[in-house]
Amino acid sequence: MNLLSIGVTLFLFSYSPIDSLPVVKELPVYSDLYENQWINITASFEVIHQVERKLIIHSSEGLAHARTSLFYDKLNQIESFELEVIDPATKKTLEKAKLRDMEDAAVYSYSSIFDDDRRKYYELKTAKFPIEVTIKTVTKSKSNFFIPTWIPVSRANQKLKESSLTVVYPEHLGIRYKELNLLGTKEEFQSGDERVIIWKEKDLPVQAPDFDNKLDHRVLLAPVSFALENYVGKMDDWSGLAAWQYELNKGRGALPSDFESKVIQMVAHTDDPYEKTKILYDYLQKNFRYVSIQLGIGGWQTMTAKEVISSSYGDCKGLTNLMKAMLEAVGISSYPALVRAGVDAEDIVIDLPSQQFNHVILQVPMPNSPNPVWLECTSSLLPAGYLGDFTKNRHVLVTTPTGGYLTKTPMYNNPEWNRISGFYEFKIDAQGNAELSSKVKMEGNIAEKMLSIKSALDTRQQRDYFNQNSPVSGLIIQNYSLETDRLDSLPMAELRYDGIVQKFVQTTAKRVILKSFIKKISEDQLTNNSLYQDDEYLIELPEVFKSDDLLDDLNYQDDFGTISVKHSLDGKTLKISRTIAIQIPENTDEEVKSELLKKINSVTSKTYFFTKPTTSSYNE
Repeated sequence: MNLLSIGVTLFLFSYSPIDSLPVVKELPVYSDLYENQWINITASFEVIHQVERKLIIHSSEGLAHARTSLFYDKLNQIESFELEVIDPATKKTLEKAKLRDMEDAAVYSYSSIFDDDRRKYYELKTAKFPIEVTIKTVTKSKSNFFIPTWIPVSRANQKLKESSLTVVYPEHLGIRYKELNLLGTKEEFQSGDERVIIWKEKDLPVQAPDFDNKLDHRVLLAPVSFALENYVGKMDDWSGLAAWQYELNKGRGALPSDFESKVIQMVAHTDDPYEKTKILYDYLQKNFRYVSIQLGIGGWQTMTAKEVISSSYGDCKGLTNLMKAMLEAVGISSYPALVRAGVDAEDIVIDLPSQQFNHVILQVPMPNSPNPVWLECTSSLLPAGYLGDFTKNRHVLVTTPTGGYLTKTPMYNNPEWNRISGFYEFKIDAQGNAELSSKVKMEGNIAEKMLSIKSALDTRQQRDYFNQNSPVSGLIIQNYSLETDRLDSLPMAELRYDGIVQKFVQTTAKRVILKSFIKKISEDQLTNNSLYQDDEYLIELPEVFKSDDLLDDLNYQDDFGTISVKHSLDGKTLKISRTIAIQIPENTDEEVKSELLKKINSVTSKTYFFTKPTTSSYNE
């Protein structure tokens, strides 16, 4: 079945007569919002952000909509905060608050040892509704490197009545923007030496908590000319931003002479560039610890290589810079690359050059190969050349001495990166219980999860995880072993376990029923749009049974790949072999992928029926 036929099928099955269509339930509204925002960029690159917000809160669920949280650090200041709560019926003031009344807290990270991130926050506590809440805030940033994004509907279950954003900036500094899903108006005009842009939205739809962010109404803003502390740059294109990043960190990779000699000696026995890269990356992983360092411009300017060596730790920039310096010492060029990292992070907006990044990785071009080696220098687990879920399949900004360019990290959707093979042997006793012995080999993306489990969980936690994620419902694991390895860039893992399954089969006076037990393919396994899995199940029955309906072998094929299931019954042994080879185009619709997943699981989900032998059948 191809994409078109699946789409037609979905349309046909989704059609219903008008009188049978389900009633769309109206979303509850916890608050109404009236809001005006002003962003004023000064000639000295400062950004003053003013917000005036009025909320009509209808119930206790809407109290969170009035929570105010303001970030500050060395570069960002909170100028003022005012809050007033009014009873709409009597117009009586119920509560007032100012900046001095806000709570103050550090923004901690488990990996941070140096940062100056803090927040002031204020929360309402009342049992009276409805209430009218007015909130006014003014914040100031010393740099226009970061300009806030305007999102008119900021909360789920909130009805936006009116919202506006006014941006004022010196024309010589310039500004760029990208509008997404806007329904309102925009006005733009000159006022002396400044440009003014005003966006207005009103009566936007109420959003559910699971609202798709890609459909959200927003304006993304970015400067043309900018400055961060004393470092001035331009980001009218990606190369300009990369050039600024390169200049910011230029000259910070010098190595102590004794350390440089040590690095050269470590790879003296090989001339292979990948082998050298792998050796030095392994040394970095074993000897340097990742920490986050966020102090002013420290979020962008790296520690020097000497500082990382002397302290044995560094943030993503520091470790990447050290790795780059070590490679340079042995004659290998490499380039830092800015990326928006995170397992569930959205990719950057590629047609609006701007600060959209939160992490740095390293690109190492290989001679005689079109594909560079990518290094995640903060990881102590991943092999050289494999990025994992944190940064794979993302647009990144590579920084070079001549500027830089956008490229994309690997998707790892080839067969070798998504392979799993399992062998499962069941022995069923006369009561229908089963003993299971298994061995599962995993490669690539599937093995990455095992690396994390082995590193982060203790023995008890690992056993709990495998029990909760076992391939057979009701399995209780008694013994297990998990081994991890790597073949060049390829992560590998082997999991073995023994266990018992109570009531694995159901028995009646004349029949034995083996319900579908083969583990279903999950959405996670298709995250990389590729899956190559082969499983073999050997089931030793308590005695020789006859099959009520000897199942024919299954061979299914469509545009996405093939599924094969084979069966044989030899004496007391039932053998089931399942092979799945799936390759999904990258831009395939999620609904089509969901239908494919259902198809895979439906065609491999079977119940087996056996007839118990009788005396006459033995005599025959």
